[in-house]
Amino acid sequence: MHKKPSILRGHILDLFYQVLYNSAMRFTTKSEYAVRAIICLAEASGKNPVQIREIAEKEGISRFLIDQIFMKLRKNGLVKSVRGRSGGYTLAKAPGRISVGDVIRSIEGPISILKCCGQDSVCNKTSVCKPHFMWKKINADIEKILDKAKIGALL
Repeated sequence: MHKKPSILRGHILDLFYQVLYNSAMRFTTKSEYAVRAIICLAEASGKNPVQIREIAEKEGISRFLIDQIFMKLRKNGLVKSVRGRSGGYTLAKAPGRISVGDVIRSIEGPISILKCCGQDSVCNKTSVCKPHFMWKKINADIEKILDKAKIGALL
């Protein structure tokens, strides 16, 4: 079990960690690592690009896994790569414009507590499924919380 980092504060992020570590709905470890890696880039924002090797060492994440994460983050426009001898990665946007939800969706795809609850999912049982609208509301609330949690607020 991981300890909640002291840099995370506020009820929004407490809920994020509660969902991440204590509930049946869990995000993958890749999502946790992606949030930590984005925070590393945010801490270096405005300085030189950060090399993947540095993030892997600082966060104790395998280089292979970090490479996979950064491919998805770059594909989704959250980070950009800088080539050359002193190259590496930088944030593609200001830390205050990147949400935890953006990072998680980049890694996991759409956030959905059940198959029928995602933003674009279709449920053919809504007429007989009494709790359907409750699940949809819970899913929407989780998405709102994750989208309100900005990386810049975690620094």
